[in-house]
Amino acid sequence: MKSILSFLMPDSSNNGKEDYKSIPPEEIMNLLKENTHNSEYILLDVRNGDGSTVIPGSVEIPLKEIERKFSQLDFDKTIIVYCRSGVRSREASKKLYNLGAKNIVNMDDGILAWERAGGSVINKFQ
Repeated sequence: MKSILSFLMPDSSNNGKEDYKSIPPEEIMNLLKENTHNSEYILLDVRNGDGSTVIPGSVEIPLKEIERKFSQLDFDKTIIVYCRSGVRSREASKKLYNLGAKNIVNMDDGILAWERAGGSVINKFQ
């Protein structure tokens, strides 16, 4: 399988510095379909516990706790970071890079775009 990082472009908002990659939810859905066991990826939700829906299989670490809890993540895997609309996930992606993670993907426009694109979610309060 082709590595996710082998075909991604650098995030355009970081002046050419390759801290992390940003791709749309549709591409992430395709990658996850190719890897049905998701063994190569970690889905990381960095919202502050304020979202009622999550992508199945996600790990939840709020942005404000990234520095304290980043050791819970396997940096050998590609970490796909998302939030509600993409703002917090970009910040979290930069923090994770600075903490030593090198395989980071930011989901463009967050879980809102994921749901609009038909991505699967679960209600975490049911």
